[in-house]
Amino acid sequence: MKENEFLDGVSNIEPDVVERFVKMDNKLQKKANKPKSKGIWLRFGAIAACFLLIVSAVIVVPMLREDNPGIVTPPNNNHTPIVFDATVSPEKLNGSNSEFIVGTSLALNGGADSDPPAFQFSAEIAVKAKVVKNHSDKYYKLDISSEYRPTAYRLIQMETIEVISGENVPQYFLYLIPEYVYVDMSVYDSLLISMSQLGVENYVLKNGTQNQMESFELPIFADYQDEPELGNIIAFSDGIFDESLWQNETWLYGYQFARYYLDNPEHSNLVVSRGDSERAVISAIKNQYDEWYGGNYQARSVVTLSFTTQAAKDALEYVKPFANGIFSQRYEPYYGNGQLIFRRYINGCQTEETITIDLLTEEVTYSEVRYTKEDMVQMENISAHLSEKAAEYVEQLPIPPHTAPEGKELLCLNLYAWYVKVDGKLFGVIKTSWRYKEKDDWYIQYYDDSYTLYDMSAGTATDISRDDLVAIIGTRNVYMGEYGIGIEMPM
Repeated sequence: MKENEFLDGVSNIEPDVVERFVKMDNKLQKKANKPKSKGIWLRFGAIAACFLLIVSAVIVVPMLREDNPGIVTPPNNNHTPIVFDATVSPEKLNGSNSEFIVGTSLALNGGADSDPPAFQFSAEIAVKAKVVKNHSDKYYKLDISSEYRPTAYRLIQMETIEVISGENVPQYFLYLIPEYVYVDMSVYDSLLISMSQLGVENYVLKNGTQNQMESFELPIFADYQDEPELGNIIAFSDGIFDESLWQNETWLYGYQFARYYLDNPEHSNLVVSRGDSERAVISAIKNQYDEWYGGNYQARSVVTLSFTTQAAKDALEYVKPFANGIFSQRYEPYYGNGQLIFRRYINGCQTEETITIDLLTEEVTYSEVRYTKEDMVQMENISAHLSEKAAEYVEQLPIPPHTAPEGKELLCLNLYAWYVKVDGKLFGVIKTSWRYKEKDDWYIQYYDDSYTLYDMSAGTATDISRDDLVAIIGTRNVYMGEYGIGIEMPM
């Protein structure tokens, strides 16, 4: 679904749909004995989790079989290794781990039994801030990708004016916002922002505009559910709530529900009403926390790298950005007091090497697989091979090996690459994946894929079956499922 089609659809949401959402929302919240917003996000998150489980179960499925009738296997007799240049700083390499030949953004399509999104302020860390600078480039997270299309983001540098909730909140920070809802928020005098910490100092993102990796010293934050258009940014002009931020067309979907609440304050669970001042809304947010947590709310503390143990300091030095590959950082707050998880990327492609630092104990855990300087010297640049394949596919789309495309519509065709190290041997894998749907039916979809294995010790590239691939590298990113079966998608 194209964005303009999506916007046309949501702009015609009927009032009775909104009213049904409100009644359902209120009914469910009355049953909940925990904070309202938490219940809402858990319900919405459960649906999303089910969807992701099903999608992940079909994203990484079996491979190309040479004995399968009707398979078109391109000849692979002219493999010329493209060697990774270990003498060039990785941030200057134009590596990419994925290319989307045909693709569509995954739009929200609510079925009869699915809950509409909840529109309300739900914070881990909340600040009053103002925009300092809008970055014009597109950025991508390294750890998160989409089967359909990776999410593009914009970076906004913010200055904290007042902390509403949170400890150790910096004066300046970067806010990562999906590009499809990006608007220039510098036109507002101030913003109330609910967010959670995405990374820590020296967090690495891929600059899609410049096609290179970048490191940032300022902490990076993003919306908790990656959907700030659902109430987690509130704008003010001259100290009074400015509804216009929510009225722009890119935030229209959430605004359908916000408008109902604003028009019917007696049913509202928003922390803001028309004509409210900043002080009134900040007070409402704090009162909301007291209501949710009974005055026992413990504000989230922003993570810093002030470690005391030598082990943690050594780990930070080991994962220093752009030294022998790039380590992306992810803050995982759900285990104890939280963990920092670092994963190595080589020329944009993910590896299985990880380093974890426990924020409470400062215990460091290294993965069994670790890449060495010697590995870098003999590393083949599968990212360059991926780009070559992408250029070929643009000229002529490949035929799926296990799925008859007749009567189906191609939703996406993409390539994805990663590195594997097994028993000291280096391999690269490129996956080509197809997703089809039945014509005029979004509920039934089909998945297909094929794989190419690059053996850097032998200097070969082979189109390989699933069983043979698993025998060499294991089941990482491989689902032992079946092809040719229509998959019912929760919509």
